Parts: sequence; structure tokens; C-alpha cells
Amino acid sequence: MENLYHATPYDLSATGFYFKTYDDYTKQAATHRNEYGDPVEEYEIQFIDGDNCELFKALNVNQATLDVWFDDFENLDGEDLIKAIYLASDLNYDCDDILSSLDDVYLFEGTAEEYAEDYLESTGMLDQIPENLRFYFDVALFARDMLWGGDISEVTIMNTDYIAQGV
Repeated sequence: MENLYHATPYDLSATGFYFKTYDDYTKQAATHRNEYGDPVEEYEIQFIDGDNCELFKALNVNQATLDVWFDDFENLDGEDLIKAIYLASDLNYDCDDILSSLDDVYLFEGTAEEYAEDYLESTGMLDQIPENLRFYFDVALFARDMLWGGDISEVTIMNTDYIAQGV
């Protein structure tokens, strides 16, 4: 499905136009005139319909970054899409730094306590504690300490809870 966008002019004497590609936008913008015949130069770019709306908003796509959106971000999907939204909205990364940082982010779908349980199991840390003392280890408190210590972050992206780690 192709995304649909709208270029809304800041010039109140002009009407906007819809577009689906960067080439379509540049062609229409180059010939766009207001009701007095003057060229329209500045637009607010709006996401109307399609995929990656949340990333579009997180990146604050505007006229100056529209080409980067189409070249690098419009077709992101899967885990890279989630990571890009996290980097843009939670860490305030700009477009230039997001793509080079995608591999530095680890995402875990679930809660902090679920992440802590998985972490303890995969690292074998609890196996180092004598079996009769393992029951005294509080996974919830460990998860809380990881959050408070900044080792992990809880984020909700596209209505799904994640634990983010890295960067």
C-alpha cells in the first residue's frame, strides 16, 4: 500500500495538494501557485493514510526532511521500524543518527519483570546461587533496579510494550 500525504501551504490564499512520492511532491510544488498567481514556497507536510504514521510523527517530517523520509524511512518495517521510533521519540535522535544506531538497540517485547526473568535464565546467573537460596531472589526488585539504574527502559510503541536496551 502506498502512503498518502498532503502538502498544506502556510499561504492562506493557496490550497494544498495530495502526493504519494517525493517526485510527485516536487513536481506539484514547483508549479503550485496561490490565488494571486504567486508561487507557494512553504508547506506543512501531513501524513494522511498508510503505513509508518507513528515513525513519520516521531521524526517530525517536514519540507526540509521529506527527501530523507522517502529515501531512508518510508519503507522501514519490522524491528527496524520499532527501533527507529524508539530512537526518534524516546532518545530524540535526528534522522542522520537513527540509521547508523539501529544495530545498537536491543528490544524485548514484554515487561521489565519478564525481561529480567529471561535475562537471568539466559545468562545462568541464578544457577550460581545455591538452589536452597534461589527462592529468596526477587526478580521484580531486580527488574526495578535495572529500570532505575538506567540499564533498561520501558517503552510503548504502536500499542506494544517493549524493554529497550542500548545506545
